[in-house]
Amino acid sequence: MKSETRNNLHFLKTFSEITHKTLFTAASAAMMFAQIPLLPSVTQAATINIPVPKAAVATAFNGAFSSTKVHLHNFGPKNGTSWYKNSSYILLPTGSKVKIAIDEFKYKINNIRHLNYYVNDMNTSSIQTTVNDNRINVDANFESQGEEIKAKCIRRLAGKWGECSLEMERDIHLDNSTLSVSLIPIAYNGSISYDSAIATFKTDLKIANKVCQAFKGICGWIEGKVKKELTPTIQNQVSKSFNNTKMKQAVATAVKNSPGISSLLKNGKVTKITSQGNNFIVTVELP
Repeated sequence: MKSETRNNLHFLKTFSEITHKTLFTAASAAMMFAQIPLLPSVTQAATINIPVPKAAVATAFNGAFSSTKVHLHNFGPKNGTSWYKNSSYILLPTGSKVKIAIDEFKYKINNIRHLNYYVNDMNTSSIQTTVNDNRINVDANFESQGEEIKAKCIRRLAGKWGECSLEMERDIHLDNSTLSVSLIPIAYNGSISYDSAIATFKTDLKIANKVCQAFKGICGWIEGKVKKELTPTIQNQVSKSFNNTKMKQAVATAVKNSPGISSLLKNGKVTKITSQGNNFIVTVELP
């Protein structure tokens, strides 16, 4: 009987110790977890697809590019036997200018007579933006006045180079000059801007007949220079300028603030834009 009583007492003591340890461990765990900050619940932002008429996007882009200007000019004061002074640029919507490098073109008539050609004060006069399928086209016309290509003759006399004394019409007219830039609209910093700018320059040359008659092969050379050097130079420089991030951001800001677009986007953040029929489907993340 005494042995059974001792056993019961030992059991109760052991059970009490286990229960105490368990409660202490649970309390410690509760305190530890209480000190861990709760993670906020993740709420997915609401997004909607808004059909925006392509005409409205074209109008917004037209306003964004309204102050853009292309100025081509590398004809300056005489300096020795050259009149080269490049001051060509593209005026961005931000008001800043990006320089365009246009070289002096030289034609060797013979060993003692050369012709130098320069671009003279070519400026875009108007810009029109349209939409063609999934691309936006920015078309600019150049003013057509005076001689767009200035020619200067130099000759070697008594071992020294100087300007030719013979008076002759050597300048060239560039008629119907146009610059077109094709863009792909994209979501850009919460608004709509563009990517993959591709520029195309076209012009008609009008060369004085006397020049062609006086110097055999010169008219073909001039046309080749314009097509093979001047044209790709203008296209590459304009494409590079349009792909400038500052210009893209300026367009994005102007488009988002344009009346025809801001009312449709409902102050949301543009995350995607796709082409569908007469509309661009704009995916907007609502605030």
